[in-house]
Amino acid sequence: MGSGGSKTTESQKNGPKADVLKETDEEPISLDDIVEGYPPPKAVRDKKRHIFTEEDKKVSDSRANTIRVEDYQTFEELSRALTEGLQNDVQKVRAIFTWIGLQGTKGNNSKNNAAPMSPQHIVQLVIQRKASYNLLFVMLCRAVKIPCVFIRGLAKSAAYEVGDRTVDKLGNSWTAVFVSGGWRFVFPLWAFSAIVGHSTGTWTLVESDGQGARETEAKSSGVTVANFNDYYFLTDPDEFIYTCFPHDSKWQLLAKPYTKQQFIDIANCEQAYFENHIQITTKLECLYKSENGVCDIGIKKANEEEFKHLYKLYFNHELSKTKLSKELQLDRYVAVMNNKSAVNFRIRFPGEGIYKMEIYGGSPTGFPLICSFRLDCNEGVSNVKPFPCNPESGFGPNLVTVSAGLEAESHKTGFINVKKNKNVNIRFNLNKHVQVQTVLVHNNIQEEVLSRHVNHKVKGQHLEVNVEVPQQGEYALQINTKPKGSSEPFKNACNYLLASEDMNKKKRFYENAAEKKARNELEGCLKSNDPESIQKAIDNFDQFDLDDKGKREKAERKKNFLVLQKELKEAIARRNVDVLETAIDNAKSSEFSSNLQNHITEAEQLLAELRKLKRFAHEVLQMKQSTISEIHSYKNPRPLAYDVMKATYFLLGEKEDHLQEWEQIQGLMRKSGKQGLLRRVRQFDTINVTENMVNSAAQLLRQYDEETATTASAGLGTFYKWASNVVDTTEKENLKIDI
Repeated sequence: MGSGGSKTTESQKNGPKADVLKETDEEPISLDDIVEGYPPPKAVRDKKRHIFTEEDKKVSDSRANTIRVEDYQTFEELSRALTEGLQNDVQKVRAIFTWIGLQGTKGNNSKNNAAPMSPQHIVQLVIQRKASYNLLFVMLCRAVKIPCVFIRGLAKSAAYEVGDRTVDKLGNSWTAVFVSGGWRFVFPLWAFSAIVGHSTGTWTLVESDGQGARETEAKSSGVTVANFNDYYFLTDPDEFIYTCFPHDSKWQLLAKPYTKQQFIDIANCEQAYFENHIQITTKLECLYKSENGVCDIGIKKANEEEFKHLYKLYFNHELSKTKLSKELQLDRYVAVMNNKSAVNFRIRFPGEGIYKMEIYGGSPTGFPLICSFRLDCNEGVSNVKPFPCNPESGFGPNLVTVSAGLEAESHKTGFINVKKNKNVNIRFNLNKHVQVQTVLVHNNIQEEVLSRHVNHKVKGQHLEVNVEVPQQGEYALQINTKPKGSSEPFKNACNYLLASEDMNKKKRFYENAAEKKARNELEGCLKSNDPESIQKAIDNFDQFDLDDKGKREKAERKKNFLVLQKELKEAIARRNVDVLETAIDNAKSSEFSSNLQNHITEAEQLLAELRKLKRFAHEVLQMKQSTISEIHSYKNPRPLAYDVMKATYFLLGEKEDHLQEWEQIQGLMRKSGKQGLLRRVRQFDTINVTENMVNSAAQLLRQYDEETATTASAGLGTFYKWASNVVDTTEKENLKIDI
């Protein structure tokens, strides 16, 4: 198969596949492809992992390492030495397979005086490529009575170019062996050899993982090297068919055999595709044709895991009818769209011609080639523009986003359809303390101009990003982060591709009944003062691609105003410091701050009062229980103690007839839970205080001062100070209190 010039190490692992000896080349020994009496070929049910274990591999490979070919004169003796004592046919076949692979790594060092047709002689011929690996494997299996056959057909080896429509020149052969109750494929040639550096010389690398390139590969037949690849031992038939097509369909070992045309069309999936459980989510074919200058290729992991990936885009400079302009910068024609474990590669074509897309990744240990596609663009693409940017992590939340401490709450895919100059609100949960930077990008509009159309706000553990595109077109939103307080540069955490219109969609010049109803509801909601009703009308309107004629923007602004107004009113009613602070900050930082000024002022005044009460209560709440117990223990308290505690309980709402005797006050001080003294002081709010309560407390407290109370008892001094502050505050602010 064709590949970029950079593939070397990975080529040894899983391709390009070596070519077999030509059909005209004669083997030194003639064997029947199939022996009479062998079991007939049938579809295989069990997977390789069900019949071949790590223990099988360990036992068999250990045996293979100890056997020297020169010690045996016949294949029967050699096979017996390799397999004797092994528990089952799978282990025996594995020992034979591994032993053959080890011979290939030793090079051509066999003695020339080996007896003709002896095992040593045949091994020497295999190493010299004068005999096939198939022959050696079949002879050794048959020597221990394990059924083994030659299979002839077509194989997508190094001579194959992805998307080829003609495959008749790909003649090849492999084997099948009968183990564990069924036939299994073994392809010795591909298991024990690979081609490094193969290139047709027809491809130019134009984009590599977001970076532009103009690297034209040199033509090379490559070098065949020794290899050892377990994948081609007992390969599962449903995977094998992607690259190998037997002339006899029964030897596909599939319940529903493929046709030759299906074999030609099937996606070009590599070993890593199957080993890492990748799935193609678009059409399972190797040839894609552009529509409106665009192709989409989708992949995902079957187990829903996210995974890292790379891509390379090539242009066929020999077979394409047109040439790419030398002035054209090719670095933003592939967009990677993330959607959890799924990835979609959207390819735009800078010119007519034949392209190739290679996708790498999926493995926890590196970036092997997963699959490749031929992409044909046979249409004019003068209107096709590059993407605004091509971020390394793609568009949409992904592993990089999570690592940066951001968790997408609203938009979890990479594409956002913007409804014609309308606000887009993107929300995240923050799992780390970070600083945030937001950047809007367009192909033709300067970043400085766009900076006025994007802003963000961090509220506690929540991030909100607001975007309003200035005109129709395509934009990229970049969200960058760095640790809070850090001087290091921002790093990209997440990106979105925003489009304010679909250039390919045909537009209607009339509205149907549902669209008219949505427009009428939007216009009608402008008279409403219920933000939820307005939002419902907006959401309904947004289902349709309609020109809002300014009404949607008005509805959005009114809803935002009403939400802020409602927040302020509810915060004032709740009289909670944290809620008030949030509502005031939101209102003051909004465009409606002047319209909400009366509510803001009222909320700020209440906030100041509540903070003051909180400050008053601080010393009381810091008192130890022993101090309160001391006051409670007084049997015959002085008038000061009785009056201070009576004033305290007056302000806390106790009726006067419950405070006539010291014993009654002692009883109140003994209470716990919701009625406990400290808890009642903590929850105290002047909204519950009447004028009579203030006057009664003030009359009792005016007889003393703070110094006198503190001298008598530190605890009494603390309660005196709290009660006096409450009385002074309510009197100064002239609260209107019901009697």
